[in-house]
Amino acid sequence: MTDDKIDINSFYEILQDNISMVILEKILNGFKCIESKNAIEEFIADFSPVLIHEAYIFFKKKGLATKDNFYKNEKLRKKVEDYRMLTTKKRVPNSEYIYDIKENMGIDFKNDIFDINVVVLDNIIRRFNFSEYNKREEKDFLGMCYLTNAEFSKISFKYLTKLSEDDYKNILNKTIEECMNDIKKLEVLLSGNRYSYRSSKLFLEADITEVDKYFILYRLNMIVILIELEKFFEKNNFTISVNENIICDVHMFFSKIIALEIEILGNDIRNMNTNFSKSIQKKLDETLLKKNKNFYSLNRKLRNNIHYEKVDIIDEASYKELIKLQKEYLNIIYEEIKNKLHFNLDEEDILLSEFFKYCNDNNIEKEEIDRNYENYYTQYYYKKSIDRNF
Repeated sequence: MTDDKIDINSFYEILQDNISMVILEKILNGFKCIESKNAIEEFIADFSPVLIHEAYIFFKKKGLATKDNFYKNEKLRKKVEDYRMLTTKKRVPNSEYIYDIKENMGIDFKNDIFDINVVVLDNIIRRFNFSEYNKREEKDFLGMCYLTNAEFSKISFKYLTKLSEDDYKNILNKTIEECMNDIKKLEVLLSGNRYSYRSSKLFLEADITEVDKYFILYRLNMIVILIELEKFFEKNNFTISVNENIICDVHMFFSKIIALEIEILGNDIRNMNTNFSKSIQKKLDETLLKKNKNFYSLNRKLRNNIHYEKVDIIDEASYKELIKLQKEYLNIIYEEIKNKLHFNLDEEDILLSEFFKYCNDNNIEKEEIDRNYENYYTQYYYKKSIDRNF
């Protein structure tokens, strides 16, 4: 039996979430910097499968879709579910997934080896290649996710407004065009220079456990990406209206995603049981609960709007306060992480980074580099070039 009572707010929520992903993809396509593109792609990889899964559950319960007509095949359904689980359920403590990344990358906190990439802006580490490592070969799947988001946004738009697909495209294009200057600024804030680095050096002066280090490696990227995207969408009025009726508020979408990320980070922090995690939790509680003792329950209420079947409306005053506290939450963790990182380039860091960039620019694959590393690196060291036949 299906429940055929459909709350119109559910369709507005589906439109808002999916059109937000479409806007992000359009912003990504306008970027020239590869690191800025990587940041947006990581966001889409984390959250697009969550939205697709929730839409499937909603449509299935309402009798509007089945597994067979919603997904093209079982493999696709499984991959969406796997990615959703990576975002919402994977925890750093005792995680086999984290262990697999560690083994594949050869992370070694004790020995002096180049085992990680850092993306640096204004001499501050902004991201690592750790959380994105197992997703780098999934471009086709992520493209499918975006196309699904685009389809959902079109269907919801037509259902709610009775306007055409041309109207849909015109509204989107106008929304993007009005913010081009700030989009260029966002590209800079998400950019950076990538360097080969050593995790032993990265945590050189940090008195923290291995679990803490993996928490930092796995969670920093999304914290930085969310901080920058939230500021961008708060400043720019990505509120889409039809006949003076607001049908989509992209900033509200981001506040909901941040609510989900806060739940994810909170679960990690509570389960790590280290001095570092306890100090973070203490600082969060002392700062946030002092300002609003209901912060965590209010954040959870907003997070629950990820599920489309029942949408809770939060009053404007509570919502505005929640937004401010969400930003404080992310910034507190970000500052605590930054205090544990050591970044100081030496000649070897720079040379090896240039070597790998040369290999990438000349389409020399990792397997070929691994087989010929000593030969290729020696050539590059002396000549700043590589003869692959030498």
